[in-house]
Amino acid sequence: MNKNILSLLSGKKAVGLYIGQDTVDLVVLRGTIRGPRLINFGQTYIYPKEGDKGEVVSQGDAGPSSAKKTKEDYIVEAIKRVFKENNVKPGRVAAAMSSEEAMVRYFQMPKIPKKEWSAAVNFEAKRYIPFRIEDVASDFQVMPSRDTPNSMDVVFVAVKKMALEKFVSIFERAGVRPVIIEPAPFSLMRALSAAEQIDPKVNTAVVNIAKNSANINILRNGVPYIIRDMPLYENISEGKFSEPVFEKLLGEIKLSFDFYEKQFPSEAIDKIIIQSQLPLENWHEIVGKELQIPVEVGDPMRGIRIKKGIVPPRLTIAFGLALRGTSGPFININLYKEKLLAHKQEEIFVKMIFLEASVAVFLLILLKVLSIKAIGPLTNELNKTLAERSKVEVRIKKQGIKELERLKNEMESNKMIIENVISHRTYLTSMLSDLVAMTPSNLWLTEISFEEKVDERDVSRIRRKINIKGYCVAGHKITETDTINNFLMDLKEGKFLSSGMSKVDIVSVKKTEVGGEKAASFEMLFTGP
Repeated sequence: MNKNILSLLSGKKAVGLYIGQDTVDLVVLRGTIRGPRLINFGQTYIYPKEGDKGEVVSQGDAGPSSAKKTKEDYIVEAIKRVFKENNVKPGRVAAAMSSEEAMVRYFQMPKIPKKEWSAAVNFEAKRYIPFRIEDVASDFQVMPSRDTPNSMDVVFVAVKKMALEKFVSIFERAGVRPVIIEPAPFSLMRALSAAEQIDPKVNTAVVNIAKNSANINILRNGVPYIIRDMPLYENISEGKFSEPVFEKLLGEIKLSFDFYEKQFPSEAIDKIIIQSQLPLENWHEIVGKELQIPVEVGDPMRGIRIKKGIVPPRLTIAFGLALRGTSGPFININLYKEKLLAHKQEEIFVKMIFLEASVAVFLLILLKVLSIKAIGPLTNELNKTLAERSKVEVRIKKQGIKELERLKNEMESNKMIIENVISHRTYLTSMLSDLVAMTPSNLWLTEISFEEKVDERDVSRIRRKINIKGYCVAGHKITETDTINNFLMDLKEGKFLSSGMSKVDIVSVKKTEVGGEKAASFEMLFTGP
């Protein structure tokens, strides 16, 4: 089992929350050097234990004045209850959607550069999903192909955006924030992988049996190649398999194996793992004899450190979800990634607004200080001029016409210098407003410094300098460098440089990472005149 080193060092808890057919399952794990450790777990029924759901209506039929509860209302109450009953503080969780709602597709593509994956994979995926790509939330993982040179294997997962939003709204109503949403079969496979029951080198079929449905997953080279769902229309009395149900499951397993072997004639299923919420009795042995393939019973608890005397219920998928934060992700798919990124960008935007306001206040204070320092030499010059004018008035009778003309010209020259300095003073408020308006959404500023002083050699010249530092995250179709260059061009063409800073230099652009995303830090320098 691959361990997540960061989680081991931080010791943070990982919470898995799974909404099953009739229960809400909760598992809390903590990563340790010796492996994941079980901290807490719980399970609560969505509906009353006696099976009386009361009167349940669909979400659309429940009006604002209706006293009837929807299915979503029961689930929200169950989520709140499972946290409260097990003394777990609601917060960030990893969650899973059923494979009936999440479409999982496997296909191969020619090997291409990583920067082209997103566009190429989404284009290719249109051939495999029955919906428009714009109507689904999706994610994918690319792995090098072990069979075909210069090819890559792609696992693509998609869910309709409306279904995802409805799913997320249930968690939000319960005061819980999902940060990872993946298909439930992936969570199951992760739990079995942590228990070392799944070997990437062995073609394995995982059969997951619930109370009224079953799921067949075939893994080839550790990649889920086939995922099939089967409803069990017949009621299973007293939690036991009936013969019709047994025959239906066995037939569906054979059908899935036949399809796989037609796709890969030179390969066969080497192993079957059966994970069931119902007592198997000797059913797994019959399957092994019928198909002539070794069969194991799923035992995900082998990958977890459990306190002595604690026997957790069958919470395999919730265990697999909690393992997402303490071990390797198995298949690193997150259907909520795009929405989560939007939330982060919104948080960054709010922080940037606060930062920009703070910078504006600081610059106003700095401007006042600089203005006082800049006016000081001019005041001294004015006082000197006035002092000289007084002497001229006293000696006016002793001076000739030429001397008076010279003094007059000198005074007018000094007057022009003072008027020039005053007329070219800088208004930082409007300049900062223009700078904020031209800053792109994926670029933020971390430091702005301004300097303005009178040229010691030529007091008629005002020298200014603005230094800007910041970060940039790559956009959907544009690199960080292009974003920075476009920002610089906007500043050159806009009113930002109308204050007489005609020289622009990019001091540095460095590649880095911000919050796990590729980014670039940069520094610009504006000087003038």
